[in-house]
Formats: sequence, C-alpha cells, structure tokens
Amino acid sequence: MSQNKKEFEKLFGIKVKKNNRNKAIIYTRVSTKEQAENNTSLSTQKRFCEDYALKNGYEIAEYFGGTYESAKTDERKEFQKMIKYARQNLTIGYILIYSYDRFSRSGANASYIADELKKQGITLIAVTQKVDTSNAGGLMQQDFFFLLSRFDNEMRKDKTKTGMTELLRKGYWLWSPPRGYENTNKFHRAVDWNIIVNNEGELLREAFQWRAKNTYSSAEITRKLNLLGMKIDERRLSEIFKNPFYCGIMISKLIPDEIVIGNHEAIVSQEDFLKINTPESKVITKTYVPTSDELPLKTSICCPKCGHLMTGFFVQIRNLHYYKCQKKCTGVNLSAIKAHLWFQDTLNEYQLNLTGIDGEILPEIMKMKLEELSKTDTNEIAAVKTKITQTKKELETIEERYATGKIDTLIYNKYSEKCKQEILELDEKLTNPNLSSSNIEKCIKNGLKTALKLRKIWNSGNLFEKHKLQHLLFPEGFTYDKQNKRVLTFRTNILFEITRSISSVLSGIKNGNSIKNDQISALVTP
Repeated sequence: MSQNKKEFEKLFGIKVKKNNRNKAIIYTRVSTKEQAENNTSLSTQKRFCEDYALKNGYEIAEYFGGTYESAKTDERKEFQKMIKYARQNLTIGYILIYSYDRFSRSGANASYIADELKKQGITLIAVTQKVDTSNAGGLMQQDFFFLLSRFDNEMRKDKTKTGMTELLRKGYWLWSPPRGYENTNKFHRAVDWNIIVNNEGELLREAFQWRAKNTYSSAEITRKLNLLGMKIDERRLSEIFKNPFYCGIMISKLIPDEIVIGNHEAIVSQEDFLKINTPESKVITKTYVPTSDELPLKTSICCPKCGHLMTGFFVQIRNLHYYKCQKKCTGVNLSAIKAHLWFQDTLNEYQLNLTGIDGEILPEIMKMKLEELSKTDTNEIAAVKTKITQTKKELETIEERYATGKIDTLIYNKYSEKCKQEILELDEKLTNPNLSSSNIEKCIKNGLKTALKLRKIWNSGNLFEKHKLQHLLFPEGFTYDKQNKRVLTFRTNILFEITRSISSVLSGIKNGNSIKNDQISALVTP
C-alpha cells in the first residue's frame, strides 16, 4: 500500500496538507508576591520553556510576557499581544508556558481561549504539566488545571480579603488617605502606617468650621481656600464635606454594613460633621464674620511676593490703615488709601458707559460671543469629563487588585497616586466653567446692570456687598504693582471682560459708523 499511496492520492485528488506551523512562542508571567514565594521566577520559566523547545525541535519565533501581570482576567496587554501574534502568524504552532496557571487563572474563559487556538492549529503546552490535548481525556485534564488555577485564585482572594477586613475593623486604613492627609510610612505594613494631617488638612479643618458655623457658603469657602493656596473646586469640596474619614470614621466596601472608628486624627468633630450633612443645615440663615470696614480688600488682595491673602493693621499715630502679608513678607505693606484708589481705577476700566450707544446692540453682541465661547468650552469640558471617568475606572481597578492581593503596596501607591493626581488636575480644569446656553440671557442682563454701577456699588455698599463685588469680578483675587500704582488681576469674570472689550469698541463708533464682529473677536479671547 505504501508504494501505491502516492498513485491513489493522485487518482482521487487527495492533497496532503503540510504542517507549516512548526514554530513556537514562549509566554512567561509572574506577580511580585508569587516570585518571592515560589521558585517560578521569569528566568526560571523561560529556561524550562527553552529546554523543552530544544528537546522537541521547536524553533522559537518570539517571546512574550516577561513582566508582572495579574491573571485574574485575560485583558492583559502582553497576553493579548501574544494571542494576536499567534493567530496572525501562520507559522506558529505552539505556545510554550511553564504551567497552566502562568497562562491564565480565569477558569472557563482560559479553556475557551485554548480551544479556539487549537481550532487554528495552535497547541498550548505547559512544559511542567505533561498533558496530551489531542484526545478527550487530555482536554479534560487541561480544563481541570485551568479550573484549579481559578479555584486557587479565589482562595487567595478570600484569604487576602479576610486579612484586610480584620485590619479595617481594627481601625487601620489600607489605601492612600484622602486629601488633607498624608502617610509618612506608606512603604511599610498597614499596621505601621502613620497618617497625619498636612497643611491642606489644616486649611480643611478651618473650612469644616466655616461650614459648620454657616460662616460662609460653599462657594465662598472654595474661593477662600483657592486664595490661601489650596486649588479646589466647589464640587470636590462638597465631596470632602461628605466624607466621614475627616471625622475619624472609616466606611469601606469590604465591610459595607459596618462603621469603624479609625486610628487617624479627625479634623472635624462627629457632631459638626453630622450638622453639616443633615438636611436642616441647608436652610440655616447664613451669618458672616465681621471684618474691618476700613479694610474691605482683605478677602481678595494677595501678596505680590508669596501670593497669600493679605491682612491689615492700624497705625494709631498716623490714624491710617495698612494691608500687610500674612506670611510677613518684607517690603509689601500697602496703604489702604492707595490700595482703594488703585482698585477704584480698576473698576473704572470695567464700568460700562452707554452714552451714545444703542442699549439693544450690546446684549445681542455679548450673547453671540458668550454662545461662541460656551460652545467651545462644552466640547472641552465633555472631553475632560470623559478622561476623568476613564481615570477613575483605572483607579478602581488598581484598588480592587490591591484589595485582592494581586499587587503589592509599593506598586499600588505608585499608580494610585498617579491616577489621583491626574484626576485632581483634570478637576481643576472644570473649576470655572463658562456660562451654559440656558442662563446666558439672564447673566447678560444682570451683568450689564451691575457693570453700569461698579464704583457706586463698591463706594456706597456695605462690607458684604463690597466682598461680593470683588469676588464676582475677580474670583481668584488680585495683587498690586506698587511701582506702577495699579492692581494686577489673576482672572477676571468672563462676562465683565467681554463687557469691557465690547464697550470699548462700541464707544469708538458713537457717530454711527459700522462695526465688524472681527473687531470684537480680536479683543475677546476664551
């Protein structure tokens, strides 16, 4: 028969398939915890796989893995890269791994992937677990190894989770502390962590007191914190006010039905925290801390050297008030009389004069410009919000992997801090969003009404009215240029910036000359 085989093949048109998949790829994987406990380091896995390939005559086409990847899911970068390479390269017939748990710990999904590879002519070989997958018994044995790996993974997860819940119940926080705290021993065991209140925490301590006593609204507290050097928006501040960690209480998804007293220092009492977060606290009439009527700029004017808010003092022998730096920077004392004159000069620049100008033209032009800016900002804000959502999901994944023992504390701290910093930076971009189309007309109407009498409001208004006007025009405060005798603003309310620019253009065409939108666009930038 053997001598006539080729003739029969030729007679009946039988084509003998040649196996071109004679090359192999090697995949190695390990976690830091497993590398420390077992003798299955990356180099060990690679050596065993290379020895197997040499003994069986397989040519090694490529290496994959060689890094720390959790096998809890199969959405690993190196793993997916390896699978894609194997499927696209028609010369790959074998994937060599040290053991089945190096390939995956996802159980049934791992079996599915191995089966799909087999259909394409790619055999998965665990060099230390000899299994013949060409028959039903061998396939069942392979599936058993995958399920065993999944079972082992779940056992480790339960063990780690149990240990973490016990630590939580003893008052130990297991993750990076929230803003206002820092861990001075973060690269040690959780029982050795030292979570302390930092400089921002001291500012938040004051913020909690302001809110508990209803001294300022949340918006005003946000402005004060920003002026004191703590960049934060009202939404983030609201989240802080609702976080029980700040009153010494720990709540975690690991122990969802329990409230634990933490070992860290509280910056607000439990009574004040409850007062802030009860519905009744939202309807309490606000009161304001009295400040000297002679120094109304104290809530807005900043030191030109260090940027901190300035305070004031009174020289009795001269009968004069002065502004001075809270941090005692030298050479920055400023006469209150001069400061107020310079501020009034600044108000003159923003005060609207409609003499000879059609009162209906200005609102229409302002609406057009604000809608244009609002449309641009809407796209930018949407992109930033999407990025924040993605980063928060990454942070949740990192925290979950840490909670289940898939990564150690060093890696967790490194990447969680990176994500938190990125979220913080993105949040800052949303701190001062422009007007939405739903309230543009109302804001224009109120803004023009205010712009017509800026100096009158500031000169004749009470202390509270002056503070409100200062914060309305210059939300981030302002400083001064003593040499040139003028106020320097950090950021101006966009409505008044547009009012100033447009009114300056309109004032030049009082004789009925035509106006082009380009003249305004050149002056007003987002």
